[in-house]
Amino acid sequence: MASDLGHAQLPPADLAKRTFPLKTLAAGRTRWHRIGKTRFSPGYFSTDSGWRFSREDMPGTLYLGDSPETCFWEVFWDDLVSRPEGERRLDRAKVAERSAWEVTLPAALRVVDTFDARLLRAIGAHAGTFLGPYSTCQAWAKALREHPSKPDGLRYESARNRGSVCLALFAERCEKLPWDFGSGTVLTSHAGLAGTLATEGGLLPPAV
Repeated sequence: MASDLGHAQLPPADLAKRTFPLKTLAAGRTRWHRIGKTRFSPGYFSTDSGWRFSREDMPGTLYLGDSPETCFWEVFWDDLVSRPEGERRLDRAKVAERSAWEVTLPAALRVVDTFDARLLRAIGAHAGTFLGPYSTCQAWAKALREHPSKPDGLRYESARNRGSVCLALFAERCEKLPWDFGSGTVLTSHAGLAGTLATEGGLLPPAV
């Protein structure tokens, strides 16, 4: 029987001395996506502890998803699943203030791939570690940022769109890269998400 009883553990004290493989993501090949507030730059590296790998005492983190759908659920999960399925409504203002961008990676990035079982064993983490409580994920992010291998970020499974992939990229290594997010699309006009918006009950009517 596992002594951790399935609980995600904090990084081991000797993590800095451990070696593990990093996955290289080729520049310009796979398209990634982002949903964020239109008034901010799409290349916004967050220090808000309300996100999985961000914290005020660390440099910022940029979050990307493998599809607009994945990004949608990462942003709007709390607004929807806390309500019965037939009563779900998206707040019109929260949708209207956001846009979606498509991006290709501007450089070959070396990331901690949490899908890699060999890597997980090397660092002393099980498969649920990076889907667990944010405080634990943030502790791992800090420890991995400080590791001598200097990873550019993490590749991890979306906790809210199972089977999909997200990236958390570290500002200290990625913020100054030549990112090009294009003009973006206001979320209320995003053709690719129209079905999801309708399926999830449409939008709440604007306040009178």
